[in-house]
Amino acid sequence: MNIYSGFWRLAANVPAGTVQTNNPRPNSLNYRGDLTNPRNVSADIPETENCGTWWTGLPPNCTYEMLFDSMRNVGAVSHAVINPPLGEHGTSAAKVEFFDRESVDRLLDQANNGHLRGYMRVGGRIPKITLNRIRVAAHSNAVPSDHGNNGHGSRVLQVIGDSRIIRRDLLEALLNRPNSRVIYGLERARTIAQADGLTCVEFRFASYAVQAVRARNVFIQQRHKRDLPESERGLWEDVICIYAPDPCE
Repeated sequence: MNIYSGFWRLAANVPAGTVQTNNPRPNSLNYRGDLTNPRNVSADIPETENCGTWWTGLPPNCTYEMLFDSMRNVGAVSHAVINPPLGEHGTSAAKVEFFDRESVDRLLDQANNGHLRGYMRVGGRIPKITLNRIRVAAHSNAVPSDHGNNGHGSRVLQVIGDSRIIRRDLLEALLNRPNSRVIYGLERARTIAQADGLTCVEFRFASYAVQAVRARNVFIQQRHKRDLPESERGLWEDVICIYAPDPCE
């Protein structure tokens, strides 16, 4: 399921305007999400190591494109989810997680001390950015060197192959198949023409592990489908799926 440049499924049913404090409670009292999901349980780490941030005061129609466009020279984003307005709250909120604490410190420095383009703005609004109450530990994105991006996984995935099978509509159809069920949000997707009849489709997902990695697996496994015509199988065997730099870095 793709919600292009818009909302992704809610990770926690917390009103968007809720301002989170930084006390060590593992979850908000209002939380009604899946506590069996490790992402929804606070890591047992000090606040100084927390790699999760909480954004409030975002536009009611905030999209991933708006959110990610506000971040430059910060660091690679590991995971982001937008919470649209709920109830009396007229603004959206978002949680944004990074692979390391240094990225969080750069983000907070920009948010508190101004940005090169003025204060950080999301869709014209200046957000309030704090550490997320649900603490997130630093986590590795190391991958084999042939996976691209100098051996670093990324929410940005490039799929390169024969133009007859590498088209955005066909790739999204694969992700949306019932047996794939990759639920994802997009900052944007673009098609880049290559030489020798090749095409590159770049997806800028909202998450690395639960979206980009799963999407890559779906595309890689396509060559092994039993019902695939041999002529098409040969094209899929030459498809390359590599990670690319995150523009937020």
